[in-house]
Amino acid sequence: MNATPTLKKRPLLTGIALYQLIGGFIGLGLFLKLLPQLQNPSSSTWVGIAVAAILYFFSIVCGFLLLKGTRLAFNLSLANQILQIFSFGIAGVAYNYVAGVKIGVGIDFLESWLFKFRFSLSSFSFSFNAGTGLSFVSVNLLALVILYLLERLQDQRPQ
Repeated sequence: MNATPTLKKRPLLTGIALYQLIGGFIGLGLFLKLLPQLQNPSSSTWVGIAVAAILYFFSIVCGFLLLKGTRLAFNLSLANQILQIFSFGIAGVAYNYVAGVKIGVGIDFLESWLFKFRFSLSSFSFSFNAGTGLSFVSVNLLALVILYLLERLQDQRPQ
């Protein structure tokens, strides 16, 4: 069975695939633009850079496979969206990954709880033992919606 006609009948699936492709390319572009600005990066910074590059490349692969309609595409795309749902900063550890758009809601735990609405374009940050004092939790609502849509589309996929 050819996967291409199926995609033409399902523009939502094509849209999600293009979203992952574009988000990955934007993330890589922003990431490559930032590299020359680094001055004496530490080895942990290089590890973070490698992880960011791998995640953005992963998003591109997910989008490409989803366009081709492979069986593996749904599972990889689900994993890509799951990685983007939560952002947090607790006890010196912070994580944020977005390949595309983040429409998030979250809480900053300061002296009082501060509820925040966050909007960003392809971003990545990871820190461990940074001592920044950041304490926050955020949920990417768009990643949740895409995750839900992928689950529904996977259930409708011909076996």
